Amino acid sequence: MAGMGRLFADSADADTGDASIVAVAVAANVYKTFDYLWPARLGPPAAGVRVRVPFGRGNRKTTGFVTEADRPRGDRALKAVAEVIDREPRLTDKLRQLADWMTRYYLAPAGMVLGAMVPSAVGQSPAATETAVRLDSEPEDWLSRLGARQREVLDELLEARRQGVDSLPLDRLAARGRGSRDAVRRLAQRGLVRTEVRPRAPESLSEATEPCPFELNDDQRRVLADVEASLNDGFGVTLLHGVTGSGKTEIYIRAAHAVVAAGRQAVLLVPEIALATQTLQRLARRLPRVVVLHSALTPAQRATAHEQIRDGRAAVVIGPRSAVFAPTPKLGLIVVDEEHEGSYKQDNAPRYHGRDVAIKRASLEAVPVLLGSATPSLESLDNARRGRFRLLTLPARIRGLPMPKLQLVELRKEIARERIELIGKTLEAKMASALDRDEQIILLMNRRGYANYVFCPSCRWQLECRDCSRAMVFHLAIGLAVCHYCESTAAVPRTCPACDKKLVVFGFGTERVDAELARKFPNAVVARMDSDTMTSPKQFRAVFDDFAAGTVDVLLGTQMVAKGLDFPRVTLVGIVSADTALAIPDFRAAERTFQLIVQVAGRAGRGAAGGEVVVQTLHPTDPAIQFAVHDDYEGFTTQELAMRRSVGVPPATRLVRFVVRHTNAVRAQDAADKLRRRLGLLLEGAGGVRLLGPSRCGVFKIRGQFRFEINAYCARPGQVQAALAEHMAALSSDVGAEVVVDVDPISLL
Repeated sequence: MAGMGRLFADSADADTGDASIVAVAVAANVYKTFDYLWPARLGPPAAGVRVRVPFGRGNRKTTGFVTEADRPRGDRALKAVAEVIDREPRLTDKLRQLADWMTRYYLAPAGMVLGAMVPSAVGQSPAATETAVRLDSEPEDWLSRLGARQREVLDELLEARRQGVDSLPLDRLAARGRGSRDAVRRLAQRGLVRTEVRPRAPESLSEATEPCPFELNDDQRRVLADVEASLNDGFGVTLLHGVTGSGKTEIYIRAAHAVVAAGRQAVLLVPEIALATQTLQRLARRLPRVVVLHSALTPAQRATAHEQIRDGRAAVVIGPRSAVFAPTPKLGLIVVDEEHEGSYKQDNAPRYHGRDVAIKRASLEAVPVLLGSATPSLESLDNARRGRFRLLTLPARIRGLPMPKLQLVELRKEIARERIELIGKTLEAKMASALDRDEQIILLMNRRGYANYVFCPSCRWQLECRDCSRAMVFHLAIGLAVCHYCESTAAVPRTCPACDKKLVVFGFGTERVDAELARKFPNAVVARMDSDTMTSPKQFRAVFDDFAAGTVDVLLGTQMVAKGLDFPRVTLVGIVSADTALAIPDFRAAERTFQLIVQVAGRAGRGAAGGEVVVQTLHPTDPAIQFAVHDDYEGFTTQELAMRRSVGVPPATRLVRFVVRHTNAVRAQDAADKLRRRLGLLLEGAGGVRLLGPSRCGVFKIRGQFRFEINAYCARPGQVQAALAEHMAALSSDVGAEVVVDVDPISLL
């Protein structure tokens, strides 16, 4: 254990005579800090260090953070700190200020916010060590009867000494050939070399970078000059709206180079899914001393990366939303790629939005932040139109490439009634032509599985998850129905349990499209990319590499295929169903539909052969689909923002959502009613806060818990939080059910 190690087994072992009192925020869903004894033998306490403390009735050892180092003494009987993890705080002063803001703004427990900012592996693994071999003799001392491998080891150590290196790692010597370890052991026995265990030298980060493969166009030069001019101006937010294929990534790269050349560090946030795409690979190749943070890192790798960032060896940090907490001592720029992406919002506590936290951190650190997207979120666009953000545009593709041609197809007119098909005549014909020309195809079907429903047409029985109030999805590959909310599985009955008649499966997903492709194009090589088939970054990379090499003809997937792909041989993109998001009861449904169509359409036509897109839909007149097919971002956003203002939803207002959940539906309802009354009283003086609910959530039951929601709309950010921050402990514990608070939610299901 790094740091001071295990100092106390429990509070009874502590010598507390000269103890001081510290406040600790435990990494648990509690809205207050707890006082603990800090024995004098620990040395002076410091705010920000991590500790383990006995917590709760069972005194379970729980990680926490010291928030106050000198609390008032009293006659209270207190438990003592059980273990100290850090010798010094792991967070900078600015990051601690960011944590304070997140705690207030997101109405989140302080311990959970701090816990999200420091990876648990940091400081808790023994320092890595290695065996070093040192020459302990002179050439004249060497015996004449040495083996060839022993003499090679001695010669290498002697040459290293002449170059000022007094020892070499055993692993390096062993890599020279077989028998090296045994040779070192024999030399040590003869007293010619000496071995010692030492801390492993920090891994060096590559300074090598690849050059830009193309010249910037006039639009890119204009935008880059503007961005570079702002790098020394302190805090400011720039929104870069560039069409797909316009070269936004190159702007990020060159801006980061400028920051690194000035001796500072850059943080580049990417959506989680982009960790396996070309975007990440391109950034890593083009930038110096890059550290990549992602969910597939081992605890040891995560700890190493954290130290490389903290001591300034890493110049560029790339990662998903949690990379916004990278402990950069010399931060100079934050970039948020695909800023509209929903994956920047964390769906469990603390429920922060990576883009918004990036903006707040940039403000605290007095550095610029650059947001980029082909389809900026309405929140960011509204901020740009109100003058809060600076707006830059890249209106055309690089190298003069044209935008792909989009064709809208009404699916009802293309499929025979007696047949269940998802690939209509138009898309099928264009796929056949592209395959004949040895070109590649991307198909989007933003729903996984084979069929949405297992259903009895006679009595209307439907297979639903017993723990969630949702239909289960049939997955052909495993022969089971799966709940996409709790991932529980169930066997499909042979006949209807209610009336014993025949069941049918209907609806569609990637699995059904895959089966149809196998039937219609038996010679085509198809790769499927959804969360059923892709469970690690390695699998993503394997599929991308195969697609890049041309061994895959058709890439079929969910929204995973909509972003970060740049393959010149892709001439056709097919959107199997443009309607999957429209039926969701959420005011952002139209925005998500528009963004998804535009993003996946942008994967086509990135080579000299050009490209086209076929958009299949059951609702050809829907405004979101019409605007997307005509690539009319201005028209869509103008209409959508006007609609949002007329009904008073974000970004026209700010929203805080309260979800009350309990395993008993009646108790959940009673608790929601009680919470509603308390919120009404607390928000009376907040001015203009509109409360709606309680009402059943869009998905009433998830994982055995019944759910009710209360939505608080207000005109200004932080208005609800200011009124409730001091009351969260009572609100979360006194209503008789679990209360989940989601500030600026992106999903209302």
